Amino acid sequence: MDEQKASWATKINYGVGAMGKGLSYGLYGQIERYLRNVLHMDDKFYMPLSFLEKVWDGVNDMMMGVVVDNTYTKWGKFRPWCAIGAVTNALMVIATFGTPASLLARPVWLCVYVAFFYLMWDMTYTMVDVAYWAMIPALSKTPGERDQFAMIPRLASGVLGLAGSFIMPIVEWLGGGRREANLAGGYFKYALISSAIYVCTSLYSAAATKEPGLGPPPPKERREKFDLARALKILWNNKQVLVIVGVMILFNMACNLTNGSANNYFYFVLGSGAKQGIYGALTGLAQGAGLLLFPILTKALGRGRVYAGSLLLPCLGYAAMAIVSMAAPGSFIPLVAAAFLPFIGYGSLSVMQSVMLADAVDYGEYETGIRNEGIIFSMLTLLSKFAGAFASLISTGTYMAVRFGGKYSNEATPQAIGGIRFLMFVLPPILLLCAFALYRRGYKLSPERMEQVKAELEARKRVEAEEAVPV
Repeated sequence: MDEQKASWATKINYGVGAMGKGLSYGLYGQIERYLRNVLHMDDKFYMPLSFLEKVWDGVNDMMMGVVVDNTYTKWGKFRPWCAIGAVTNALMVIATFGTPASLLARPVWLCVYVAFFYLMWDMTYTMVDVAYWAMIPALSKTPGERDQFAMIPRLASGVLGLAGSFIMPIVEWLGGGRREANLAGGYFKYALISSAIYVCTSLYSAAATKEPGLGPPPPKERREKFDLARALKILWNNKQVLVIVGVMILFNMACNLTNGSANNYFYFVLGSGAKQGIYGALTGLAQGAGLLLFPILTKALGRGRVYAGSLLLPCLGYAAMAIVSMAAPGSFIPLVAAAFLPFIGYGSLSVMQSVMLADAVDYGEYETGIRNEGIIFSMLTLLSKFAGAFASLISTGTYMAVRFGGKYSNEATPQAIGGIRFLMFVLPPILLLCAFALYRRGYKLSPERMEQVKAELEARKRVEAEEAVPV
């Protein structure tokens, strides 16, 4: 049976929803620097807050997955949460980067304020993020179109992500300088601008993207209620989801460590926020190339080879970056050239994780008879946040060990440079090699296997339809 193809208008309208969301998320990637260098909060506060909050947020992600699975409105099950989540999340961004100056002299209340809005930001971001990515398997059932629905939003996000690469120069320009008061004002203005774009693009996408008909809702007594034990059981019984989660946590940790340490490498070691912006823009282009190449290469080489290559290619780039950093510490162009390999791989991997989870939705329905887009795609945000939590824990612990940041002076001492290089060039390829080993050992959803799964699901649906016809 031929599947009805989604229009390009649907694909583009869906992709627009990631533009402002990615821009706002990029600003939140500055939260550690904002707390340390603008609010002068101790790392001993931020490290446990970041880790424990993201552990809790993993539970929150699964809760939101169940909520999405149980949403039945005339606007669909995904789009209402995309709109509600974007508006509330934008308000949390503004509140976080608009910390009242009066709280700086009251450290206890400053900690309470930051902890509250940090928690609320993550919870509201979950609303929009889980619903947005969980829409992919509903928008298309064909592998080629799922590749496109996973690729286009990331490409659209990368367009505004180029501006996000220059966050620090933009913040300094908006604030009128590099002093703490200037940076505080610059961050707040940037939060206002990015949040306005976020809300506009998200509301447009939610209004313009048409969800396919999902049939009548089941009776209320048959709708799922959140049960953490049951949600964990669903995930545990779908072993392919567990493999995907493990692979993606490792890949996201590697990416987060590279991006986080790059901030410090350029800002403190090379002393150039402008170079960091250029580096971010160029590696963003490399990531965009990886996004575009993913559907082309999977068609030409097959998904298995592309998946494996996406995990191994960055390791070569990291080796080249380490050699450049040691042999020519002040060089810029060779370092950026070497960084292209990791970020081409990361672009491909970012599409790969959505496609793998979309296949896991079908596989879960095949194994259990129940389709759980929300719960399974909540893994996309859960693994991203867990990876961020572990990466933050590792980087903060490393910086504390080399006496860099926090209550210590932000100076490029030999110990600090060694710590930054370890986080940027050494640890990420180790994590990627572990991810590759897990993928080769545990991932079984080959294209051939997925064709069998989908054929069986279609056969079951035909039988159910025939049985439902009154005699």
